[in-house]
Amino acid sequence: MTASPLFSFKPIVILSLVAGMWGWTSPASAQEAAVRIGTVNTAKVFTEMQETKDLKQKMDTDRKILEGTELDKKGRIKSIQDERDRFKPGSEQWEQKNAELLRTAIEFETWGRLTQANVQREQKIQMKNLFAKIQQATAEVAQAKGIDLVIAEQAAEFPENIDQINVDQLRGLINSRNVLYSNPAKVDLSAEVVIQLDKNYKQGK
Repeated sequence: MTASPLFSFKPIVILSLVAGMWGWTSPASAQEAAVRIGTVNTAKVFTEMQETKDLKQKMDTDRKILEGTELDKKGRIKSIQDERDRFKPGSEQWEQKNAELLRTAIEFETWGRLTQANVQREQKIQMKNLFAKIQQATAEVAQAKGIDLVIAEQAAEFPENIDQINVDQLRGLINSRNVLYSNPAKVDLSAEVVIQLDKNYKQGK
């Protein structure tokens, strides 16, 4: 009778033990541990999301109203100036109209500065809020697809005629690109993020 060997481990068992000792992982385990990455072109999303389009339309309407108000105020200043010029410079009537003209011009300048400051502040608040919504929609899409990391892709376009820009401008365009290659069909989530944003927008989120 042949004696049984003291150690009768099968090769697969030995490999498993060695792998455990040295921290090796099987291809399946490595695949499970791999980080899934996606990209989102935030500039494209900003442009295509419905809320941005609605805000742009509202801003165009508000701009036309402000332009009309500005024309009215400028017309009032011109009218006062014409009234002043009917009088002899230095006369009491001329001095009164000149004081009114100065007061109205100062009020117009103050109105213009305040209006511009308010418009810029509103735009900054809107941009901040829209970006927060893009982040939220991106997280929702990524979580639904099991994606671990989403990169905000920046893809500045080079002009067809490179002579239109100088060396520093070209360097800036190159440095602004943060993704050298990606497979849009597999990693680009931009379209899905826009769909999620529009869905959230309709729901008042």
